[in-house]
Amino acid sequence: MTDLTRRRSDNDRHETWHIYFGDVLIGTIGIRAGVPTSGDQWGWKLGFYPGMEPGTQRSGSSATFDEARAAFERAWQDVEPTLREDDFEAWRRDRDFHAWKYRMQAGGYRMPTQSANGWSRCFCGELIPIACELHVHTAHRGIGA
Repeated sequence: MTDLTRRRSDNDRHETWHIYFGDVLIGTIGIRAGVPTSGDQWGWKLGFYPGMEPGTQRSGSSATFDEARAAFERAWQDVEPTLREDDFEAWRRDRDFHAWKYRMQAGGYRMPTQSANGWSRCFCGELIPIACELHVHTAHRGIGA
């Protein structure tokens, strides 16, 4: 079984931790904004899309980070057995496709849908059609990791 790992968010304004199962971002734990000091200061969310259907995500709040982490881990123990490798792969494919798309846009490359004939050139030099998902997921697998 792959252990859960956490990485601090790049957001300097809020203390937020991203929770990963392998290379899949499955949730967050962070300080809640706008909560009175008498309320739970830490919130957690477990869920990723695509991969988990809307409505199957879990969330909660706790007084401390350690309590939030423990609650997150308990929820994960309930959810993880219901997931298949295909669920994680759906998230990876979506992550990589979006990273590829943003790199195309940042480099000034046209998407195939932006040309009259439905073809374009990838930043790697490959000629790609509108149905370019196969190219993205073979030539650029892991681009968003």
